[in-house]
Amino acid sequence: MSNILKNTIMKKLFTTLTMMMTVAMSTMLFTSCDARFWADVEDRAEARTLEGTWSGYIDTYFYDRFGVSGDTYRTSMYFERENSYGGWGYEVDYNIYSRYDDYYYCEFRWDVTDGAIRIRYADSWNDVYIYDYVLDDYHFSGAMDDGCRDRRTSFSLSYDDRFEWNYWTRGITRGTSEEGKAFRASGEFAK
Repeated sequence: MSNILKNTIMKKLFTTLTMMMTVAMSTMLFTSCDARFWADVEDRAEARTLEGTWSGYIDTYFYDRFGVSGDTYRTSMYFERENSYGGWGYEVDYNIYSRYDDYYYCEFRWDVTDGAIRIRYADSWNDVYIYDYVLDDYHFSGAMDDGCRDRRTSFSLSYDDRFEWNYWTRGITRGTSEEGKAFRASGEFAK
C-alpha cells in the first residue's frame, strides 16, 4: 500500500472519529443542560402549586425506649411565594376537639430544590425535607424527614381556601429576618 493511500485512510479515519467524538460530547453536554432546565421548570411548577393553604392530618410515629408511640393531629399550612422557588409561611397543628386551647403555631421559610421541599421552622427545629410526595392542585401527601432516627412523619393535606388564619396570626407582623418569626403553643402542645 502506498504512503499516499495510508495517509488518506488515516485522515478519513481521524476526521470520522473526531466528528463522532464531537457529536457524543455535544449530546452529553446538551442533555445535562436539558435535564437541569427541566428540573428547574419542575421546581418552579411545584412552588406555584404549593402556594396557598393546605389542611389535613399529620401523623408522627417514633420509637421510644418503651416501644412505638405517636399521635395524629390536624394541621394547616400556608405557603406564600416570594420568588420562583420558595418563600415564607406558617403552620398550625391542633387537637381537633380543642382547636383554640391545644395548638402549636409556627412560621417557616420554604423552598423547592431538585424536587425536594425544605421547610425551616422559626422555632429552631431541624430543617424538614419532603422528598417523596404527591402534589397536585387539590392534594398534597407524603412523608417528612427531620433528620431524627426512628421517626417518620406522614401527612395528607387538601387545598383549603376557607381556612381562617386570623386567630393564630393576629398581632403578628411579618419580618424579613429570622428574628421577626413567631411561634406559640398552648395546652398539650405547650409541654
